[in-house]
Amino acid sequence: MFVSKLKEVWKEVTLLSTWIAALAGAFIIPLPSWYATDDHSSFLVKFGIFVATALAGFLILYSLKNKKTRVWMGLSVSFILILIGVYTAYYFTREAKTLPYQEKDIVIGNEFIANNPFKAFEASHGFLPARNEKMMILLGDPEKAWTKASITANRVQLIVLLFLCYLFSAGFIISFCNLILLYREKYTQKVA
Repeated sequence: MFVSKLKEVWKEVTLLSTWIAALAGAFIIPLPSWYATDDHSSFLVKFGIFVATALAGFLILYSLKNKKTRVWMGLSVSFILILIGVYTAYYFTREAKTLPYQEKDIVIGNEFIANNPFKAFEASHGFLPARNEKMMILLGDPEKAWTKASITANRVQLIVLLFLCYLFSAGFIISFCNLILLYREKYTQKVA
């Protein structure tokens, strides 16, 4: 009796456990270490991941109503293609808008301040430091070289891209799991 009841709710249990795993993964997986003077970054990232997980929950509710494999195949393909694009954008944006310093990634800006320390370094030494050594000159403080507004703008851009990566990955996982379950139901009904 318990086994027959479990077979009836197998899809719901699987999708709910996928959603719970996505939610737990958001708080277990370490977030990028964007060392900065802005303390709100970590909160914004975690809040964005929570919102993405809630939106993924709505996708689970939609899966209980819609049983068409074509819809879920289209959603799975769409989510994975969008995820690839967004993750690529996040990767290149993170490479361009952060610099390493003591095993941490520090968000930099786009606009230099008036007294740019890199110009002073170039004037005194005759060359600019390598990209991975720039933060050593600043002792890990990006506000010594870039404007705070440009640093904040880059940080928000990275947080939004990270949020979209998480949203589309959760959407892909849920839609793909639902697609597998629908195919399993379809082929077990044909065999029976």
